[in-house]
Amino acid sequence: MLTQGNHKLGPHRIWTFSLPSGTPEMCPGMTATCRRHCYAIRMEGYRPAAAAKYRRNFDLSHRRDFARRVSAFIIANAIRVVRLHCGGDFYSPRYARTWLRIIRMSPRVQFYFYSRAWVVSDIKLVIDRMAGLPNSRVWYSADADTGIPTDVPPRVRVAWLATNPDDRPPLGVDLVFRVRQLRSQPAKQGEPPVCPTEDGVIRPHRLTCDRCGYCWRPQISDRISLPVINPFPQGGVVE
Repeated sequence: MLTQGNHKLGPHRIWTFSLPSGTPEMCPGMTATCRRHCYAIRMEGYRPAAAAKYRRNFDLSHRRDFARRVSAFIIANAIRVVRLHCGGDFYSPRYARTWLRIIRMSPRVQFYFYSRAWVVSDIKLVIDRMAGLPNSRVWYSADADTGIPTDVPPRVRVAWLATNPDDRPPLGVDLVFRVRQLRSQPAKQGEPPVCPTEDGVIRPHRLTCDRCGYCWRPQISDRISLPVINPFPQGGVVE
């Protein structure tokens, strides 16, 4: 079901729930750009055990007791942060409503996710309801194919996938993710910021999502600044 950590997220704090990737049925907002650069598809190709787990998760998500099982798992493992969908997305309004119920049932747990399903109106309605919950951080994912969504609720952020050095995010983007080929190049300073794990800055200690926290920590305002990541920290991340 949920899995603890990975190389980017960090080893312990953040747990994930993922599904199979790479088809319109599983990723209803999929574009040619994200399909071409999808890390989850590549990972499922060389890690068959993970791909099998994601298929089991998909089957579990259809069970009538799925919400109760997930909530019990979260309690049993004392989970405090959940990243939804390192692979896959909200594939239907019903499935999205199930996660809305889980988030409501777990007020002490912080949930966050990036989704392209905002292009599907019935799913977007549910995602936007998730964004209204204090323990949920919602990011719309966008790229040159989708453009910037025209209806972004106040508590929703927009993450942009940059695929080449000249891919300049338009106004309305809050954070930039970069394809692997760009991550060794130091990102230019300015707005919007680049994810610190992908900005090309050499640091003495590997940065992970659990240390950064920009994407998942509870919001304190409608627009907050990216934490300052000190390349030579004394005690880790300076926020």
